[in-house]
Amino acid sequence: MANERLNQAQIEEGMQVLHQWRCNLSDASISKEWRFEGYKTAIAMLVKVSELAENQNHHPEMTSVYTTVRIKLWTHDANGLTRKDFELAEAIDKMVEQEF
Repeated sequence: MANERLNQAQIEEGMQVLHQWRCNLSDASISKEWRFEGYKTAIAMLVKVSELAENQNHHPEMTSVYTTVRIKLWTHDANGLTRKDFELAEAIDKMVEQEF
């Protein structure tokens, strides 16, 4: 099930398919940072991610500081990482690669 908390082996397997995401085992999350050419592009990326998140009913922690965007994923209901986190991370990477 998508909301079941992943074990260490499953997390390691999920990390192998992600590019430049970091895993923080102390708070059971994954995160990534992007830098864009300008502020408007960074905000446009956040808007696109919010659309992906809404479609997947999975809402990340997102911060923006000028041209830098940081996204942190974990599943609140599971109090840790689930397949939903890795699915959204992959969707975000694909969207950024295609549109930015």
